Amino acid sequence: MSKASVLFRTATTALAVGPIPRVVGTLSTLAPKCPLSADILEVRLDKIVRPSDWLERCVRLQSSGKPVLLTVRLAAEGGNWKSDNEERLDIYKRGLEELAAVDVELNSAICREVAREATRLKKASVISFHDFQKTPSLRELCAIVEKAHKAGSIAKVSTMIKHATDADVLRSLLRRRWDKPICVIGMGRAWSKTRIEFATLGSCLTYGYLDKPTAPGQMSAAELMRRLRRSSAENARSS
Repeated sequence: MSKASVLFRTATTALAVGPIPRVVGTLSTLAPKCPLSADILEVRLDKIVRPSDWLERCVRLQSSGKPVLLTVRLAAEGGNWKSDNEERLDIYKRGLEELAAVDVELNSAICREVAREATRLKKASVISFHDFQKTPSLRELCAIVEKAHKAGSIAKVSTMIKHATDADVLRSLLRRRWDKPICVIGMGRAWSKTRIEFATLGSCLTYGYLDKPTAPGQMSAAELMRRLRRSSAENARSS
C-alpha cells in the first residue's frame, strides 16, 4: 500500500491521486454526449479516428475542471495502435504540453522517453502493464511495479483473474508498502467487484467507462462512483 500522492495538474487545478482512490472515466470519443461522471477523464486516442484538432478537443474536455489522462494504447496490450513508433511518441509529447497525465506501457520502446518528458513538464505518468491471459506470480508483479516506479509516477498492473488465487495475488500486491502510488485492476466479468474492493485496499485508480466498455468486466464510471461513496460511508459508520 502506498501513502504517496501524485498531482494531476491542469491550468486551474491539481488533483491528488494516491491515498484517496480516484475514478477514471474512459472515453472513446472526443465529443461525448454522456455525463462526465468521474474524477479523471481518460481519452483513448487509439480508439478514435483522430481529427486534426484532437488536442484542442482534449483541452476543452479538461476545461470542465477534470484532468485528462491521454492513452494511446498499443494493440499488443489491448489497444488499437498498431506500431510503437515516432508518431505515437509525438502525440504523447504534444499531449503533455497541455494535459494532466499520460498512460504508456512499461514494455513500450518509448516508455522512458514519455516518462522523462512528463517529469520535465511536472505532469503525471501512468506506467502500465497488462496481461489479458493470466495473473503472474506475486514475485513477478513486484518486479514489474518496481520497474514501473523507476520509470514514472504511478505503476498500473492489470491482469486477468481466472481463479480466486489470482485475486489473492493482486490483494497481496496492494498490501505491500510502496514509495509511489499503485493501481491494480483485475479483469474478468466474474471479478468486476474487485474494481471496488481493490480501490478500498489501496489501488489509487479504478477505471470505468463513460461511453462504452474498453476492458473485460469493466463497469460504468458512474456506477463506480456510487459504489465507492457507499463503501466509504459504510466504513465510516463501522469505524
